[in-house]
Amino acid sequence: MKNSKKVLALMLSTAFSLNLGGIACAEPSPEQLDALRAEIKELRQVLKVERAKHKYQKAKDVERSKEWNVHGDVRAKYAKVNHEDVMTQRLRLSIERQVGETMRFKGRWAVMNNNEYGLSTQYAKQLFKWNNNNMYNSEQRYPDFSGADNNWISDAYIEMDNVVGSTLSIGRFGHTFGATGFWSDAETSGGIDGVKASFDINGGDHNITIGYANFSPVQDYPKYVTGGTSVTYADGSNAVPYYFSKGIGDALFITGKAKINDQSTVYASWLHQYRTANKNSSTMGSELTGITDPTNRYWDGAKHDIWGIGIKHKLDNNVTFLADYMNNRCFDASQSATYMSLRYKEANLDKIGSFGLNLDWRRISAPYTRDNLKGIEYYSILAGNKLSSDMTLVQDNTKGFVFGFQWVPYKNILIEGKQSLGTKYTDKGDRAPEYSSLSVSTKF
Repeated sequence: MKNSKKVLALMLSTAFSLNLGGIACAEPSPEQLDALRAEIKELRQVLKVERAKHKYQKAKDVERSKEWNVHGDVRAKYAKVNHEDVMTQRLRLSIERQVGETMRFKGRWAVMNNNEYGLSTQYAKQLFKWNNNNMYNSEQRYPDFSGADNNWISDAYIEMDNVVGSTLSIGRFGHTFGATGFWSDAETSGGIDGVKASFDINGGDHNITIGYANFSPVQDYPKYVTGGTSVTYADGSNAVPYYFSKGIGDALFITGKAKINDQSTVYASWLHQYRTANKNSSTMGSELTGITDPTNRYWDGAKHDIWGIGIKHKLDNNVTFLADYMNNRCFDASQSATYMSLRYKEANLDKIGSFGLNLDWRRISAPYTRDNLKGIEYYSILAGNKLSSDMTLVQDNTKGFVFGFQWVPYKNILIEGKQSLGTKYTDKGDRAPEYSSLSVSTKF
């Protein structure tokens, strides 16, 4: 309506200027007045039409806001580590729906997530069906996405605007930590169950996000102590089967960024775990049975305490440098992780021929471990979580370079490649297996 009023005022001004400009000092004739009245009548008709169009467009916008916005992406990927290679596929479906003026529902369903070609759930059920005692166990199957066509709800949350000055998210969501997102990237993976409030300052140049959530839904399956009802260890003791890797459970987290100038932005993050991760085995943690240990060292006390700093700096219009450092402390030791990336240009799915190149360097020290008399517990800064960005390549006890490229040969077609270089183990400095990958993906 404001624009329509402006148009009317402009047209009236023009009309008066054209018709009365020459008679500023003389009384208008009846013919001139009739002509002006005709023009005003025509302008009113134009305004009436504009009002109708505006009303129709507003109704369509309201109707459209009630519709489900469904989109997704699909990717085929070839990867090789050492002398082993695999073809995998990923299919994700995303939905969004406006709920009122300030509330939205967002969800994402990973129908497949790096599933191997030709391996279905039904086939996977029959793998490793015999336990160590040659007893049939029909319940054993691949426990993660690498083996079967399982489903994964990575995102399902309500997002609300203007909640005490913040954007509030409740449910299962993703969140990016740091400049590179090597530890957690919202676009790549969700799986964080909880609540977070994000405060934008100065139009988004600065941001602080505070949340409390359970990070265990995406916990990878760690080293498993096998056995039927019990297993005998080298020292002659025995225990029921359980996992020996400690992931993040319920945790308070705070992330922030501050734009220093047009070239530089700094990042900071902090996470403190308060309660243990969800048990991924009925016999894990406090439910261990048949074990007596006077030192009571099973899953006691240790909490992940992670902090990080990062920077993003534009060297020129085409070259950007990003870096993150994170540190995790458990018990009396800590583990550190560094990721640096030098990036040239950027691929854009809407722009044919666009491309990007990146040369990264990462160093993830060995995880903290301790012998709890029945096995080795692992406390990793990566927490066994599948949270890291598709752009990055991180793994415990690993250091070295990664070269990557992204290219858009056709609209909405993206070809990506990664190659690790000079990879070594950080604890002993020995050579580690190299990683190669090539993928093609599209969005719809």
